[in-house]
Amino acid sequence: MSVSALLSALLLLASTASASHFYGGTMTFDPRKNPDGSYRVDIRFKEAYHSCDMGNPWYCGTGDCGSTTFVSGLVDSSPNGGSWCQTEGVMKKTVPNNSPFQLHQSSCCWVYNTVSYVGNWRLLTHIDLGERSDTSKPNRSPVVTTLPIVRVPQNCARNYNLLSCDSDHDQVRCRYGLFSANECGMCNQHAGFTLDESTCTLSYANSSIGVYAFELVMEDYPTHIINLNYTAMAAAVRSPFNDASSNPPLSKIPLQFALEVEAPAPSCTEGEYLPRFLHPTPHHGEHLQARVNQELEIRVKATATFSSITDVVFSGPLNSTKDTTTTGEYVINWTPISENYGQHFPFCFIAEGQYGSRNYQSEMRCVIVVVEAEGPRAHVTCTKDTMSVSIERTTISGIHGDHLRLNNNDSCAVSSNSTHVFTTFSLNGCGTQMEETDEHLLFKNTIVTYDDPNHIITRKDEIEIEVMCKYQKKSSITTRFDAHRPAVNFTERGFGSFSYEFEFYQSGGFRNIRDPNSYPLEYSVGQSIFMEIAPVNVVQNTEIFLESCVATPYDNPNYPISYPIITNGCGVDETVQIYTSHQPDVKFSIEAFKFIGQYDQVFISCSIILCQANNPNTRCALGCNNGTRVAPSSHVHKREAGIQTGSHFISQGPLRLRRSATLTEAISPSLNLNLVFVAGCVIAVVAMVCGMMVYKSRGSKVNYKLLKSDEI
Repeated sequence: MSVSALLSALLLLASTASASHFYGGTMTFDPRKNPDGSYRVDIRFKEAYHSCDMGNPWYCGTGDCGSTTFVSGLVDSSPNGGSWCQTEGVMKKTVPNNSPFQLHQSSCCWVYNTVSYVGNWRLLTHIDLGERSDTSKPNRSPVVTTLPIVRVPQNCARNYNLLSCDSDHDQVRCRYGLFSANECGMCNQHAGFTLDESTCTLSYANSSIGVYAFELVMEDYPTHIINLNYTAMAAAVRSPFNDASSNPPLSKIPLQFALEVEAPAPSCTEGEYLPRFLHPTPHHGEHLQARVNQELEIRVKATATFSSITDVVFSGPLNSTKDTTTTGEYVINWTPISENYGQHFPFCFIAEGQYGSRNYQSEMRCVIVVVEAEGPRAHVTCTKDTMSVSIERTTISGIHGDHLRLNNNDSCAVSSNSTHVFTTFSLNGCGTQMEETDEHLLFKNTIVTYDDPNHIITRKDEIEIEVMCKYQKKSSITTRFDAHRPAVNFTERGFGSFSYEFEFYQSGGFRNIRDPNSYPLEYSVGQSIFMEIAPVNVVQNTEIFLESCVATPYDNPNYPISYPIITNGCGVDETVQIYTSHQPDVKFSIEAFKFIGQYDQVFISCSIILCQANNPNTRCALGCNNGTRVAPSSHVHKREAGIQTGSHFISQGPLRLRRSATLTEAISPSLNLNLVFVAGCVIAVVAMVCGMMVYKSRGSKVNYKLLKSDEI
């Protein structure tokens, strides 16, 4: 063998090895015309293998494919389903004119355990940049992505609604690739599966256990007859789809993935072994809004009775990331840049649950993210205990600085001058909420517009500006957020503005409050904790109702580790005592207790309602409601809306269990260890990562569909 032949063989072997264990790939493109008459085409392609292959193996087939710049990176990976890694590459091509061209790539081999045999794979993309007569712009491809491998138990029928969205509003169709057109490697159409070409829905009914390779082609057709005009060739006519042979599509892109039929599951009911999505997970096909240079969050949550949710795998654009919160939510983050403005980006995700040695997948959901122009420009500065926000006035035109406030909280001022709106607030106050992930602590608050509560209409734009400080966690350095909570201000129509304090007292006489400078307060196991929630200034002819109270590790009543003290006005803990009712204030107590674990501090959060005094039609008048009676307030006529407020949260803490050498002996052996009262709030912070801002437009926000009763 000659040296050149040997070298060629070695190169082929290296190429084959790096491209083996193929799990599939997709491609989309978005073109635009340059001022000099040339065209720029942003091409995004995803591929998945056993290992993370980040090369650019695409070759020019027909036409002038122009010059290329290229970047790539990891999207997501998983050890399940044979272990896979999906990457995305972004090619930016400059072509001299808008004539059609094709890109292709091929190699060996599909994943080894495919049902038929281990075969080659091929991908082909047809890009037509003809200027459309209906939009006066080049044609854009459908928007598509998918997980590299989806898995289904053999006994569970399932529909896979492949994302089929087109930003030109064309009709999107899917079909099996043709070997004669170099669109596929094995080109199998598997028994037990049905493809609805008009809706791009792949349905599984029943088939043998194993891995199946699906090599599909996605095409777009106009909904009415249009012309495609070119700079270097004659115009062409494109018409709506009629049949497979009568008229060509506007473009065609590959959609290839693996589907594994696994051993039967004990049950096919979603939410038992197979994970089921919960709110706030977006619905399939939903369009979400993102803004340039502002982080987008897609929050995903799932549940299963018998399986443990272990991961959410996803496919999204380059530089998207995934985080896990301590509340069991998975958060997919992505920040679009200026060149993404006006573009559409697909995200698909699947929840995975584990039962014994088996892993089960939920349905696959996909959403479209539409990138809008940059919103309000804000600078966020984070310190160890405060957040400072400065917003450029020119980016919130139409909004006066006096019409903004923090999280509906009157006590936390938002100031302004001729150029900026600004505020500084404590990480513990002004309604700031804390969220914890595996690696970070996130403190979030929202700046919102508001009106005079006595007005019932507004002509101002409504905005929400979410600001956030993000800190890395590390156990070697600690920073405490132990400040005593000040009074909380509320505003409601019919009641105006009112302020309430949450204080702890030294004894049941409720005469001497615990010194605010002594926080965190220390208590011994079994010691009574005396509390009062009272108005700063008494609102005449009102009474307060203590609706609920919970103990949590952080100043967040929705934290997943919580212990209920009062629910629906009824004492849940056996030691709780409520001393006053139908009064402007409420006094209550509970005995401190210990939960064996890592936590040593706690916040107490309560929900209160303010009512007209001596009105039998209020929630306050009903008192403790164990669920057997309907609250009178549910029958209140709209004209009587001013007889009571909505629920308002107020919190205080932290409390700490007093440590002593005899602590173990002080704990009663019969104590219910499920009572989580003492929980930790020692926040380990080594470095501030960043301050961020997310813009949300309430006026144009995409509404979620109504949830089914089993999703609430």
